[in-house]
Amino acid sequence: MKTALFPALAAFVLLAACGDDQVNPPNEPAAPLRTPEAMQPVEPPGPSSLASRGPRSFVGVWAANPAWCARPQGANSPITITPMRFDAYGHNCDIARIDERGSGYVAALSCMAQGKAVNERVHMGTAGDVLTLTYVDRDMLTTKLARCPGSPRAPDPANPLEKMMKKDGAETPPAAPPS
Repeated sequence: MKTALFPALAAFVLLAACGDDQVNPPNEPAAPLRTPEAMQPVEPPGPSSLASRGPRSFVGVWAANPAWCARPQGANSPITITPMRFDAYGHNCDIARIDERGSGYVAALSCMAQGKAVNERVHMGTAGDVLTLTYVDRDMLTTKLARCPGSPRAPDPANPLEKMMKKDGAETPPAAPPS
């Protein structure tokens, strides 16, 4: 009996040594951490293409001619834009920065074009399924593109039910209850 009592007594002494003075009561929260790691910002300051402010309008597959969507061939291929990429025939670009402008967004692109690193800016503005691209560093060259059928769209973060909404009338009617 004495041998079973000794381990229980030792465990009790160890737990009692932890002390209650290191635990904050619920009405007295702990002081904030002031370590260099804790003081780092969670997100870099400034506009972000991932902040759900603009990508919904320009994310997708776009073409100057609707036939290019179904039959892309070389220079007659659609442009694919994601919140982080801008890919066109001969230009594979990372979106390095995005700034909101009154009529759209200016994206700073970091590209590989014909084997060379190229930086350029493009203004993207949409009206429905039409995207107007203005290449700021190419003497304001402007082109209009149409959204390709079936083009992916960025999810709407303001609508948490979007995933559950029917798509293109493809919803299956509910089954009839058993009789």
